[in-house]
Amino acid sequence: LDAEALRAQARAGTLPPLLRKLVRTSVRRSLDSAPRTTAGHTPLGDRLAALPADERHAFLLDLVRTQVAAVLGHASTRSVAVDRQFRDLGFDSLTAVELRNLLGSATGLRLPATLVFDHPTPEALARLLLAELLGTDADPAEPAGSVEAVAVDD
Repeated sequence: LDAEALRAQARAGTLPPLLRKLVRTSVRRSLDSAPRTTAGHTPLGDRLAALPADERHAFLLDLVRTQVAAVLGHASTRSVAVDRQFRDLGFDSLTAVELRNLLGSATGLRLPATLVFDHPTPEALARLLLAELLGTDADPAEPAGSVEAVAVDD
Protein backbone atom coordinates (compact mmCIF):
# COMPACT_ATOMS: atom_id res chain seq x y z
CA LEU A 1 0.00 0.00 0.00
CA ASP A 2 1.18 3.50 -0.80
CA ALA A 3 0.64 5.34 2.49
CA GLU A 4 1.23 8.77 0.96
CA ALA A 5 -1.39 8.12 -1.75
CA LEU A 6 -3.85 7.00 0.95
CA ARG A 7 -3.16 10.17 2.94
CA ALA A 8 -3.72 12.30 -0.16
CA GLN A 9 -7.05 10.57 -0.79
CA ALA A 10 -8.02 11.07 2.86
CA ARG A 11 -7.23 14.80 2.65
CA ALA A 12 -9.29 15.05 -0.54
CA GLY A 13 -12.18 13.15 1.06
CA THR A 14 -12.09 10.39 -1.56
CA LEU A 15 -10.59 7.58 0.50
CA PRO A 16 -12.92 4.54 0.49
CA PRO A 17 -14.49 3.91 3.92
CA LEU A 18 -12.83 0.50 4.19
CA LEU A 19 -9.34 2.05 4.16
CA ARG A 20 -9.93 5.04 6.44
CA LYS A 21 -8.54 3.38 9.57
CA LEU A 22 -5.20 2.82 7.83
CA VAL A 23 -4.26 6.50 7.65
CA ARG A 24 -4.01 9.25 10.17
CA THR A 25 -4.95 12.72 9.07
CA SER A 26 -6.08 15.93 10.73
CA VAL A 27 -8.68 16.58 8.02
CA ARG A 28 -11.62 15.68 10.23
CA ARG A 29 -10.74 18.25 12.88
CA SER A 30 -10.34 21.09 10.42
CA LEU A 31 -13.52 20.22 8.51
CA ASP A 32 -15.68 20.00 11.63
CA SER A 33 -14.85 23.61 12.42
CA ALA A 34 -16.13 24.99 9.11
CA PRO A 35 -16.12 28.78 9.23
CA ARG A 36 -19.36 30.64 9.60
CA THR A 37 -20.02 34.22 8.76
CA THR A 38 -22.48 36.51 10.52
CA ALA A 39 -26.02 35.53 11.53
CA GLY A 40 -25.73 31.82 10.68
CA HIS A 41 -24.63 32.40 7.08
CA THR A 42 -22.01 30.03 5.75
CA PRO A 43 -19.42 30.61 3.04
CA LEU A 44 -21.26 28.08 0.87
CA GLY A 45 -24.53 29.95 1.42
CA ASP A 46 -22.85 33.17 0.33
CA ARG A 47 -21.43 31.38 -2.72
CA LEU A 48 -24.89 30.04 -3.59
CA ALA A 49 -26.44 33.47 -3.25
CA ALA A 50 -23.95 34.76 -5.80
CA LEU A 51 -24.96 32.07 -8.33
CA PRO A 52 -27.86 32.60 -10.74
CA ALA A 53 -31.07 31.18 -9.25
CA ASP A 54 -31.37 28.45 -11.89
CA GLU A 55 -27.86 27.08 -11.10
CA ARG A 56 -28.17 26.86 -7.30
CA HIS A 57 -30.09 23.61 -7.12
CA ALA A 58 -27.85 21.93 -9.71
CA PHE A 59 -24.77 23.00 -7.73
CA LEU A 60 -26.11 21.48 -4.49
CA LEU A 61 -27.35 18.35 -6.25
CA ASP A 62 -23.84 17.82 -7.59
CA LEU A 63 -22.42 18.33 -4.08
CA VAL A 64 -24.84 15.78 -2.61
CA ARG A 65 -24.14 13.22 -5.35
CA THR A 66 -20.37 13.69 -4.93
CA GLN A 67 -20.57 13.11 -1.18
CA VAL A 68 -22.88 10.10 -1.63
CA ALA A 69 -20.41 8.57 -4.10
CA ALA A 70 -17.54 9.18 -1.66
CA VAL A 71 -19.39 7.54 1.25
CA LEU A 72 -20.32 4.51 -0.85
CA GLY A 73 -16.82 4.24 -2.32
CA HIS A 74 -17.87 4.90 -5.94
CA ALA A 75 -15.34 6.40 -8.33
CA SER A 76 -17.86 8.80 -9.88
CA THR A 77 -21.34 10.20 -9.38
CA ARG A 78 -22.77 8.35 -12.41
CA SER A 79 -24.08 5.54 -10.20
CA VAL A 80 -25.94 7.98 -7.92
CA ALA A 81 -29.35 8.60 -9.48
CA VAL A 82 -31.03 11.78 -8.24
CA ASP A 83 -34.41 10.10 -7.69
CA ARG A 84 -33.23 6.81 -6.18
CA GLN A 85 -33.76 6.38 -2.45
CA PHE A 86 -30.69 6.27 -0.25
CA ARG A 87 -31.55 2.86 1.18
CA ASP A 88 -31.77 1.48 -2.38
CA LEU A 89 -28.30 2.89 -3.00
CA GLY A 90 -27.03 0.86 -0.03
CA PHE A 91 -27.23 3.29 2.89
CA ASP A 92 -27.61 2.09 6.45
CA SER A 93 -27.50 4.05 9.69
CA LEU A 94 -23.69 4.25 9.77
CA THR A 95 -23.31 5.47 6.20
CA ALA A 96 -26.19 7.89 6.77
CA VAL A 97 -24.32 9.49 9.67
CA GLU A 98 -21.12 9.57 7.60
CA LEU A 99 -22.94 11.39 4.79
CA ARG A 100 -24.48 13.79 7.29
CA ASN A 101 -21.01 14.57 8.66
CA LEU A 102 -19.53 15.16 5.21
CA LEU A 103 -22.42 17.39 4.16
CA GLY A 104 -22.30 19.25 7.45
CA SER A 105 -18.61 19.94 6.91
CA ALA A 106 -19.12 20.97 3.30
CA THR A 107 -22.07 23.25 4.01
CA GLY A 108 -21.28 24.55 7.49
CA LEU A 109 -24.77 23.49 8.64
CA ARG A 110 -25.66 21.43 11.68
CA LEU A 111 -27.65 18.54 10.19
CA PRO A 112 -29.68 15.83 11.99
CA ALA A 113 -28.49 12.21 12.09
CA THR A 114 -31.77 11.19 10.42
CA LEU A 115 -31.08 13.38 7.40
CA VAL A 116 -31.16 10.67 4.71
CA PHE A 117 -34.21 9.03 6.23
CA ASP A 118 -36.15 12.30 6.42
CA HIS A 119 -35.09 13.32 2.89
CA PRO A 120 -34.77 9.95 1.14
CA THR A 121 -33.33 10.95 -2.26
CA PRO A 122 -30.42 13.12 -3.38
CA GLU A 123 -32.97 15.41 -5.06
CA ALA A 124 -34.94 15.94 -1.82
CA LEU A 125 -31.75 16.42 0.18
CA ALA A 126 -30.43 19.04 -2.26
CA ARG A 127 -33.75 20.93 -1.96
CA LEU A 128 -33.47 20.89 1.84
CA LEU A 129 -29.88 22.13 1.75
CA LEU A 130 -30.82 24.92 -0.64
CA ALA A 131 -33.62 26.03 1.67
CA GLU A 132 -31.38 25.86 4.75
CA LEU A 133 -28.44 27.66 3.17
CA LEU A 134 -30.48 30.48 1.67
CA GLY A 135 -32.97 30.74 4.53
CA THR A 136 -36.01 30.05 2.39
CA ASP A 137 -38.92 27.67 2.79
CA ALA A 138 -38.65 24.18 1.35
CA ASP A 139 -39.60 23.70 -2.28
CA PRO A 140 -43.43 23.65 -2.53
CA ALA A 141 -43.16 21.08 -5.34
CA GLU A 142 -42.00 18.47 -2.82
CA PRO A 143 -44.90 16.25 -1.78
CA ALA A 144 -45.63 16.65 1.92
CA GLY A 145 -46.39 12.95 2.45
CA SER A 146 -43.20 11.57 0.90
CA VAL A 147 -41.46 11.17 4.26
CA GLU A 148 -44.48 9.42 5.74
CA ALA A 149 -44.48 6.79 2.98
CA VAL A 150 -40.84 5.98 3.61
CA ALA A 151 -41.34 5.69 7.38
CA VAL A 152 -44.28 3.28 6.94
CA ASP A 153 -42.35 1.19 4.43
CA ASP A 154 -39.35 0.88 6.77
